Order: sequence, then C-alpha cells, then structure tokens
Amino acid sequence: MFDTLLKNLDEQGRGVRAYDACARTARNNTVAHPDKAAAFLLIAIAAQRFVDAYDDQPLTVEKAGEEFDQIGSLITLLGDAYATGSAEQRIAALNTVAARLAATPKA
Repeated sequence: MFDTLLKNLDEQGRGVRAYDACARTARNNTVAHPDKAAAFLLIAIAAQRFVDAYDDQPLTVEKAGEEFDQIGSLITLLGDAYATGSAEQRIAALNTVAARLAATPKA
C-alpha cells in the first residue's frame, strides 16, 4: 500500500505535481485506512513539504533525485514496519519518521 505512493511518484516524474498527488492520496488514505492514519499523515506531510519548497521554484535533476531518495526511505521504513512489524516496530518507525521530519527544516 505504501509502496504504491512511491511507485506513483516515480512514474509521474518525481516533480511537484507528482508530490502534490502523493500528498493528496496520503491524506485521503488517513481517512480510508484509520489503522495506518499516522503513517499516511507523515507521508502527506513529507510530500507537502516538497510541494511547498519547489512549487514555482527551480528544481534540478540532482535535487529531485535526492528528495525522492529521502521520501523513499521514509515510505519504505513505514511500509516494512506495517507489513511485517509488531506494534512496537510500527511505533518505532513512526517515531523515526516524525523525528526525521522534525529535524529537517521546512523550506
């Protein structure tokens, strides 16, 4: 389920519109999948930060790749924790992602 978001980002070109769609989808999934709401909300926040930073701003291919790798690592961490992890592992993954987002200044 989480990997679909990453796949869509990649297939849609990793640009601002792709991240905007990712943020919207993730927000919608917080309602549709309340058991994964916290994870989807964190993904939505990460994607929206990209949109806020690069909408109407220059974006190099290198920076787009870096940003994709960063959000990809967050999505993969959450996806793995929800796919195979215990409740404790899910909470640990949520906390790790939240801490990374908090440590990254908003644009």
